[in-house]
Amino acid sequence: MKKLYSISLLFVFLVGTSLALGKQQSSADSLEQVFQNQNLPDSIRYRAIQQHTFSMIFSDGEEAKFKIQEVLTTAEKEVGKSRIYYEILQNLGIYYDVHQQTDSSLIIFSQILEESQKQGWKALEQRSFNNLGMNRLNSSDYKAAIDYFSKSLEIGRSDPNALEANFVSSISNLGLANQELELYEQAIKYHLEALEIRERLKDSNGIAISSANLGICYRLMGEEKQAERYYRQAIENAKTAGNKVLFHRVHDNLGALYIGQKNYEKGLLMLTIALDDSDGFTPDPKMELSIVSNAATAHVDLGQSEKALAFAERGLKVLENNPELVNYSLTLKNALAKIFFRKGDFEKGNAYLDEYQELSKQVFNEENAQLLTDLQVQYDLEKKESQIALQNAELQEKNATLQRNYFAFAALGLLLVLLIAIFIFYQNRNRRKQELLVKDRELKVKEAFIQASLESQEQERRRMAQDLHDGFGQYISALRMYVSQLKNNQAKEELKTELVSRTDSVLDEMSKEISNVVYDLMPATLIRFGLISALEDLAHRINAGEKVKLEIESQDLPDRMDELVEINLFRICQEWINNVLKYAKASHIMLILSQNQGIAKLQILDDGKGFDPNVFQHSKRNGWKNITTRAELLNGKLELFTQDGQQGTELLVTFPYVHRAN
Repeated sequence: MKKLYSISLLFVFLVGTSLALGKQQSSADSLEQVFQNQNLPDSIRYRAIQQHTFSMIFSDGEEAKFKIQEVLTTAEKEVGKSRIYYEILQNLGIYYDVHQQTDSSLIIFSQILEESQKQGWKALEQRSFNNLGMNRLNSSDYKAAIDYFSKSLEIGRSDPNALEANFVSSISNLGLANQELELYEQAIKYHLEALEIRERLKDSNGIAISSANLGICYRLMGEEKQAERYYRQAIENAKTAGNKVLFHRVHDNLGALYIGQKNYEKGLLMLTIALDDSDGFTPDPKMELSIVSNAATAHVDLGQSEKALAFAERGLKVLENNPELVNYSLTLKNALAKIFFRKGDFEKGNAYLDEYQELSKQVFNEENAQLLTDLQVQYDLEKKESQIALQNAELQEKNATLQRNYFAFAALGLLLVLLIAIFIFYQNRNRRKQELLVKDRELKVKEAFIQASLESQEQERRRMAQDLHDGFGQYISALRMYVSQLKNNQAKEELKTELVSRTDSVLDEMSKEISNVVYDLMPATLIRFGLISALEDLAHRINAGEKVKLEIESQDLPDRMDELVEINLFRICQEWINNVLKYAKASHIMLILSQNQGIAKLQILDDGKGFDPNVFQHSKRNGWKNITTRAELLNGKLELFTQDGQQGTELLVTFPYVHRAN
């Protein structure tokens, strides 16, 4: 699943050959001279130019593309479409993939795979599967990527004479697949295995790639010291290998790490190096957008609005020329909103804030749409890893059985099958047990919600019955007595007039009582005019008693919220305010409703006497249960701030809320 962490992207790198990268300009010149020497065999000449053009992909950008195309034209004339021709063509595919032209690279890698299978070129076939896996990974097609990497690793390891350099990239790329699926511990295992091999091979470019990806994994796991260590290691080796793409990207990632730690001096230094083009490197649009967005964020945090705006405007220009990068502009839009708010231009600030929130919602929805697919891919990945582990075990077993006789081989094979069967049996049993435990917990949670709801309903019924019995019972008795006296023909006219007046008074009181009961059931103001109006009506009723003053304040709320949200919030307010009125002896209550960046808050503060919060939090009374149940229905967090012996109490409810316009 693609994730946005600041704007520093989870970058990946292709390793398509076991040849070492040219580390210095003199080495590159030497390879070019070998190619131009017509007295040497074609195999030596084209192997040298293949190595040279591969190193150019990471150091000379567009020049690499034209050089590869020029060499391909020459090769077709001199040696035809031989194996070396397709190995140089592979470099062109890698160039396209590194520069995000995935469709072009897919065509080239598929063509090379088809030809290598036809000709029986196993090493080239293995590298083609690896490169196709990277192409699919860069296109978020994780299932296909995993299949290609696994096939590449299987071919590499199936050859007993294979060198580690032939399949180390497949191990590294399986780490990338785990990394993209957020299986960071598994990803680190693969990256460390690849790093160990590359250190044995003294492959600076490979060491830089593995170190960079380890830095990403540790950062996303929150282990920032480890992340910094591996980023530093990646920078040193990328510089040694002449990999300018990796050198600049890791400086961007390290800069973002420091900015996240509020170490702006170091962070801006890293970003300055990332943008520096004195070495002839020009960042691609996605990298440039990442760097300038991180720089703008740092200057905003430092209060340097003009410097921040200069970087942000550069980012807008990149976005204007490359609109397909809009999903990577969250950090930029957030920085622009802060810049214009600080400059006092609230119209532009609000406009960019709206764009940021809309883009956040869009990215969130796209990630949710991929959730089920990604879960299936994770399952497939784990299954494929099991298959790879099984293949490794079988290869080891095969080598061992060369020194044993037929009967020992049969016994070991039977034992292996038995162990696998036992393992699968216990794994399935444990999985079923875990599933049953999860379902049992879910049922208990649902039962708790149902029980709380039923208790709330029963309490409401009892309260209504008590109100009707206590209130209307005495009024009806009085009416019966007055009507009985009115029926008495011997009653004087003056008495009848007084009885009629008393009857009117009783009917007025009954009307008020009915209104109060109806209000407690469901305030008409809440249904017709919304939450704020209903709370103001509640405040009016309470303030009319002149004993307690209730104030209502709302901040950045829509006129109407979702109906269930309004009802749950009103009932929480009603229940808690009743508690304050009964027990706190407060003279002033403040109720504040606010919303900011998708988070809504309800605060109820009073100046009454405090108490031990455990009285409520461990209480079995329905009032507190109703409050906690309604907070859970909002997916909210309920907090109570009070202390015995101190004055004042605060009830705080926070919950996610995004307004849906009708």
